[in-house]
Amino acid sequence: MSTEVQPIEVVWLKRDARLHDHGPLALVSQSTNPFVVLYLYEPDQLQAPTVHGSHIRFYNEGLRELDDKLSGMRRPSSEGGAQSKDLCAITSCYANAVETLTALHRNRPIGRLLAHEETGHFASYQRDRRVRRWCKENGVRCIELNQSGVTRRLKDRDDFSAKLNEFLGKAQYPTADPARIRQRLLTSTELNLPNSCGILNPEDISEIPEEDRADRKERQRGGETEAMAILETFLRRRAQEYQKGISSPNTSWSSCSRLSPYLAWGQISVRHVVQATKKRQAEIKAQRAAGAPISGDWGRSLGAFLSRMHWRSHFMQKLEVEPLIEKRAMHPAYNHLRRQEGDWNQEYYEAWAEGRTGFPFVDACMRCLINCGWINFRMRAMVVSFAAYNLWLDWRNFDSAL
Repeated sequence: MSTEVQPIEVVWLKRDARLHDHGPLALVSQSTNPFVVLYLYEPDQLQAPTVHGSHIRFYNEGLRELDDKLSGMRRPSSEGGAQSKDLCAITSCYANAVETLTALHRNRPIGRLLAHEETGHFASYQRDRRVRRWCKENGVRCIELNQSGVTRRLKDRDDFSAKLNEFLGKAQYPTADPARIRQRLLTSTELNLPNSCGILNPEDISEIPEEDRADRKERQRGGETEAMAILETFLRRRAQEYQKGISSPNTSWSSCSRLSPYLAWGQISVRHVVQATKKRQAEIKAQRAAGAPISGDWGRSLGAFLSRMHWRSHFMQKLEVEPLIEKRAMHPAYNHLRRQEGDWNQEYYEAWAEGRTGFPFVDACMRCLINCGWINFRMRAMVVSFAAYNLWLDWRNFDSAL
C-alpha cells in the first residue's frame, strides 16, 4: 500500500492582496491538490530603510479583507475598534522566504509555488533569486505570473511597448470562487509552521525603527473594496479634471486618480485599471455620438491617464532590467558626487525631512507627506530635486523620508 504524501501547492502573496485578476489564485482554484495561501513578514525585506509603519498598516488592511473573502467570514472589531490579529484562510509567518518554504516542504512536500512577479528594490530582487534557486534544488515547480506589464529577462527594450500592450489587452484572470477554494485550503493550524504569526502590526516588527512605526494620520485606507471604489469615483466623476489638475498640489487631491498606493501594493491590478479606463472612454464616445451633453475634457484626460499608466510600467521595466540603478548613478562618472567627506549634512537632512527648511513650498509638501503619505508626482520630483541639488544630499540616503 502506497504511503506517498500528496504534494501541496503554495500561493505566495507578495504585493497582491486582492481577489480579482489574481493569476496564482485563479490557477490553484483549477487544481485538485490541497494548497496554502502564504504571506510572509520577511525580516530581510522589512529592514529596508523605505519601510514605514503606514505601509504595514495599509497592506494589513488589504490582507485582512482578502482573508475575510477567502474564509467567508466577516469578523467584527473588538472593543475600542481594534481588529483581531487572527487570519482564518491565509497562513502568515514572521520569517524569510527560503526558511519558511524549507519548513513547509519538510512537513508537506510542495509540488508548485505560484506567485506574481515583483519588481521591487534590490533586496526583493535578490530574495526572488534565492527562492528560484531553492525551488530548482528541491524539485519544486516555480510559476511566476506577470501582473504589472513588466517583462522579466527582456532581451530588447524595443519590444517593451508591444509586450506591454499585449499583456494589457489580455482577458483578466477569472476571479477565484472562495467557496471552491475553501474545499482544499490548508490553514495555519493544520500546517504547524514555526514563526506563524497572524497579522503583525509595526510595533511587533523589530526591523522597523521605533521612529518609523507610527501611522500617517490622514493616509488612505487599504483594501480591494476601497481601491475599486476610488477607481469608480475617478472614472465617473473626477477624471474629467485630470489633465489640467494633476500638476497643482491643491487640485491634484481630487483630479489625480489616487490609485497609486493600491497599484503599488497590488490591491488593484494594472490591467483592471487600464481596461476599465478604456471601457469608460468608449462609453463617453458613444454618449457623445448619440448627442448626450457631456461636460468636461474627458477625452484628453482619460488619454493622459492611460499614458501615465504606460509610463509607470516603462520605468518599472528600467528597474527590472537594471536593478542596481537603485544604488548607483545612471552614468558611472557621477557615482562619486555627494559622497565625499563632509558632503552629508545631517542638519540639512533633518530640516528637509521634517519640513523645517524655511522654504515654505518645500516645507508644506514635506509636512503633507508626513501627515498623509501622499503628494502628487510633480511635488515629489520637486522635494527630491531640492534635497539632491540645493542641499547636496546623497539621494541614496534620503529615501526613508519619502
